Amino acid sequence: MSIENFITAERFFHFFQPIYHLNGREKIGYEALLRSDSYPNPEYVFEAAKQANLLYALDSASIQKAVSSYQEDGFSKKDGKVFVNILPSTILHQDFPTFISHTKMESHLKTQQIVLEISETENITNYDALKKRILELKALGFQIAIDDFGKGFANIQNLIELEADYLKLDRYLAQDLHQSKQKQSFISFFVNYCEQNESQLILEGLETEAEMEAAQSLGISLGQGYFLCRPSRLKDIV
Repeated sequence: MSIENFITAERFFHFFQPIYHLNGREKIGYEALLRSDSYPNPEYVFEAAKQANLLYALDSASIQKAVSSYQEDGFSKKDGKVFVNILPSTILHQDFPTFISHTKMESHLKTQQIVLEISETENITNYDALKKRILELKALGFQIAIDDFGKGFANIQNLIELEADYLKLDRYLAQDLHQSKQKQSFISFFVNYCEQNESQLILEGLETEAEMEAAQSLGISLGQGYFLCRPSRLKDIV
């Protein structure tokens, strides 16, 4: 099956992974993660779409389906948030404002419930245009997250320029956090930064109780990872 037919036929679905308040284990929402029986790794799907010049088609189709699935099966009745991964090039696409407004209206979610999680797999080359588009989206009530900070193209400029509502630290920083003074010092800086700039910090990749306890001791309030809950169909974890 060609990648074009794959997208058109929506031969993909989403697993959802909860994001928790570490104190009290209350869910604030879920991250939608693209999955497919045709591609063992989601990165392969996006690489195929890139080669075919169909990244926007894939990304927008994935967002629409993720939001729809969340609204139909999920946490939305409790005013929780759905975090949807998105490429910078998708945000900048000329059709995106109309698309995201239509997707929101169809889902009956509040704009504040949709968090656009900017993927760090794609370099940002036009900050001025991206900042302008993000300001327009935030004015409508959508929230912005920077995904996998510390991985790929992630850098301090993204953090400062984009003024995200959420900063998601890469899972590398969670691994053996309780044993690494260097990681603890690094994370402490961003805990303080987020507190001063009205952003919320999320640590991804928590896989052990010791890592979670270390995160709590550093003042991290939000976390995500296998220790808390593995990604699954939304109906199985709500």
